[in-house]
Amino acid sequence: MKIVLAKTAGFCMGVKRAVQIALETARGTEDIFTCGPLIHNPQAVETLREKGIVPLPDDTDPDHGILLIRAHGMPADRIARLRDKGLQIIDATCPHVVSSQNRIRKFSEEGYTILIVGDREHPEILSLQSFAVGPCEIISSLADARAFAGTPRAMVIAQTTFNAAEYEEICTELTRKVLQCKVFQSICKATSRRQEEVHHLAATCDAVVVVGGRNSANTRRLAEIAAAAGKPAFHVETAAELPLAEFAAFATVGVTAGASTPDWVTQDVIARLQGVIQERP
Repeated sequence: MKIVLAKTAGFCMGVKRAVQIALETARGTEDIFTCGPLIHNPQAVETLREKGIVPLPDDTDPDHGILLIRAHGMPADRIARLRDKGLQIIDATCPHVVSSQNRIRKFSEEGYTILIVGDREHPEILSLQSFAVGPCEIISSLADARAFAGTPRAMVIAQTTFNAAEYEEICTELTRKVLQCKVFQSICKATSRRQEEVHHLAATCDAVVVVGGRNSANTRRLAEIAAAAGKPAFHVETAAELPLAEFAAFATVGVTAGASTPDWVTQDVIARLQGVIQERP
C-alpha cells in the first residue's frame, strides 16, 4: 500500500500563529484562559492545557488573569466587557478573520446589509456578526440563499474555512437578489488549497484519511469532499481510530489533515498505516 500525504496537511498560518502566541504567553506567571478552545483540535488543546492555558466553556468568562482570544476571534462586545472587568487581553485571532471583521465594520457603517456565509453557530461567525452595526444575516446554505428576500445593496463575505465551491454557488444566487452586491473572496488560501488537494487525492487514491478534530469545520469539510467523490473516506482524530482491517484492500491511500491538526498526530496516523503495509505477506 502506498501512502500519499497532502502538501498542505497540518497547521495553517493562523493556527500556527495562535499556538505560538499561546506558548509565549505561558512563559509568564499569570493564569491564562481561553473562552472555548484556542483551536479546534482536542489533542493540541490538551497539550496547551498542560502548559497552563485553560480552555473554559464557550459561554464562561474568566474573572481574573489573562484572556487569550482564540484563533476564530470573539464577539467585539464580549471583548470590551472583559477588558472593562480589568482582564489583560491578548489577541490570537487569525489575521484573515481580522480582515473580515474590518470589512464588515466598514461596509456596515456605509449602510450595506451584511450577508455572512458560514456555519451559523461557529465561533468565527459569532465574532464576525458582532462587527456589523446594521442589518446582518447569516447564510448557511444554498437553500438559505434561495430563501433570502433580497435587499437594495449588500456585502457578502464567507467564514474563512467555508467550502469554496458552495460559496460560489451561494454568491451566484445572492447576486441575483441584490441590486448592488459586493462579494469578497474571504476563504483563506490555505483552506482553498486543502480542498483542492483532497479533491486530487480522492481522484487518484483508493481511499482518503482525513486527520483532525471532529469539532473542526475545515476538517469536516475535507472529509465531506472526499466522501462526495465516491471514495472511502475516514475522518479520524487519532491513529487509534483507524479501522485497520479495511485498509488491506487499498493499493493507495491519501492522507490529509485539517488546519488545526498538529503534525505529530498526522505522523502517528501515517505510522499506523505503514504498520498495515509491514504486516502484509
